Amino acid sequence: MKLKKIFSLKAAGIRFFPAIALSTLVLLPGCSQSPSHLIVAPEVRTAGAGQYANKQAHIRVVDMRTGNHIVQISRPEKAAQLFSSQAPLKDIVANSLSSQWHKQGMTMTPAAANAIEISIDQALVKVDQQLMQYQVKSEIILTVKVENGRDTLTRTFRKRGSSHGPLKADIAVLERDFNQHLASLLAEIIDNNQVRSSIR
Repeated sequence: MKLKKIFSLKAAGIRFFPAIALSTLVLLPGCSQSPSHLIVAPEVRTAGAGQYANKQAHIRVVDMRTGNHIVQISRPEKAAQLFSSQAPLKDIVANSLSSQWHKQGMTMTPAAANAIEISIDQALVKVDQQLMQYQVKSEIILTVKVENGRDTLTRTFRKRGSSHGPLKADIAVLERDFNQHLASLLAEIIDNNQVRSSIR
């Protein structure tokens, strides 16, 4: 009787081991995958205070890009690795600008005569990753259109950057640099004299 029990346990162990091993192998790749999203949270710092006091406007942001990703890493003979923002980029831009304009004294209301439209024409960090080195080229292009009921202002703001280094590009550094470039561009829009004077 005891021999039968030992044999059955051994047999059960032989049957269950491959199943456990297979489930472990299935789970491991999921644990080792890198995140597919970056945290886009620009810290906008403007030059003045109260630049838009007693002004009203409503803001609309449209994304004209063909793809949603903001980082594209290309490697020889491999598919490109794409990273998007954690939330739609147009929402991030709209919230950042609305918050800063509000701090500058502007009231954001749909009933305002001033209409501000921001078009995201480009927002991409391209990484050429080779075996022992990498090269980065980035570009953000935003077009601002202000309509005040009498005049229309259209102005394009652009930020470019490039870098290179040994070994592998660091995703955290790419994220930091993109946030800094976007924050700088948004501050440039808020501090622009033409934009400010067009909002009556």
